[in-house]
Order: sequence, then structure tokens, then C-alpha cells
Amino acid sequence: MQKRRFFLKGSAAEVAWLNRQATHGYQLTAIHGLTYQFKAVPRAHQLIAEYLPQTTFQAMTTVFHPLASYTLRDDMAVVYSAVTPEQRVVNNDQQYRLTVYRHARDVALNWLNGWVLVVWLAMSATIVISSQLQATPLLTRLLLLGLTIGAVLMIIGIITGCRAAIRCHREVCRLIRVTGDDREAWKPTFHVLFKHQPAVPDTDCWDDLGQWQLALHNQRGDYYFELKTTLSELEINNTLAQRLSKQDFTVMSWLGLYVV
Repeated sequence: MQKRRFFLKGSAAEVAWLNRQATHGYQLTAIHGLTYQFKAVPRAHQLIAEYLPQTTFQAMTTVFHPLASYTLRDDMAVVYSAVTPEQRVVNNDQQYRLTVYRHARDVALNWLNGWVLVVWLAMSATIVISSQLQATPLLTRLLLLGLTIGAVLMIIGIITGCRAAIRCHREVCRLIRVTGDDREAWKPTFHVLFKHQPAVPDTDCWDDLGQWQLALHNQRGDYYFELKTTLSELEINNTLAQRLSKQDFTVMSWLGLYVV
């Protein structure tokens, strides 16, 4: 038996769907694109999905035989096996999972942009062509109908693409917090003002907050720093308050401005 579904390979939604099939007695045997192949068995096993590099998977083929596997790209694979979390082949695949979800987010955004561009060009071409024809009530109705269909298709594409990108982005944010790998993450710039300091504040003790850069200072001992971070304003305030009095610093949102 085979079924066709669109899932990000290895995602929690896909694994949940596969395990629902297992409760009905269908064991996964292979995956080809959008097609999932199953066989009916008396007792189907629950699955887990693990990401690992393709080279690692190939090196383990003699000792590791998953129920199914799928190559996401040339350097990444996802394997489906009937093991418990304690028996996992990969102890921690969060870093690989982060790579996959970052790529999936980029693909969703590219498809969104491409869809909008194609529909917009089609609508523009329709307007240009109709302007070269003699205007009639029928032509006007056809033009309005075509533009309406194009607008609806554009909206559907935007909603679908945004939902997919947002779901991937939320998972990326979660995995960044777990792994600490924020190299490709967008970091808003917060402005931190240290007031009445006898010397330049030592920001090395707060390196875990993000990237610090001294912007300017004055003779009154006020030092203005720019902080690039993925943390929130509240988290920054709470961390600084562990070493400084709240009267000695001010954290401005990346949307805010200093009051001079």
C-alpha cells in the first residue's frame, strides 16, 4: 500500500502521521518523494526519525538497518527506525535538525517570492494584452475575472508560504536556544546605556548575551553600547541587573531611541 503526503522529512508532524499508520497495522517500508510505501503487519512498530550526515549513514550500513531512509540533500539524510529514544543511533541530532529547518525555511520563502512574482507577471501580462484589444463588455468582464482569480491565487500562495515559513522559523528559534548556534540568525541591535561609570564597563562577563560594541561615551561616565542579540529586552535587563543596580543602566529596544 502507498499513500501520498507532503511533509518535511523527519519533522514531528510526519513522524506523528507515520505512527498513526502504525497503530492501524501499516509499517513504513520506503519513501520516494511524496510517496510513502507501507505493508500490512500484525504488529507495526512505532518510529522515530533521526537526522545524520549522508557519509555517516553510509558508513553504518553494515550494522544499522533502518526501516526506511530518505536523502534530503547530498550531505544529509533522515532515517526511520523502530527503536526507543534510549536506543537512538544519534544521541543528539539537534544541530543537523537546525540545518534542515533553516534550509526548509529558505525554500518556503523562495517559493513564496517566486509564486507572487509569477502571478504578478501573469496579471500584468493580462492587462497589457487586453489594452491592445478593442474594449467590449465581454472583454471587461473577462479581464476583471482574470484579475480576481490572480489576486485570489496570490493571496492563497502568500498565506500558504507564510504559514510554512513561520512554522519552520519557530522550530529554528527553538533549536537555536537548544544548540546555541545563532551564526545565521538575525540579531536585532539593542542600545545599552551604562550611567556614571568610572571606567569603560567590562562587557566580557556578558559575552553570552551577544556581540557588544562601544558606540560612544561622554565625560560624565556614560557609555553607549550596541548589543546584537537574539534575546529579549527583559532577558537582557534581568542579566545585567545581577551585577549592576537598575539605576546604573538602561536598555532600549531595537525599535527605541535614546533620550538625550
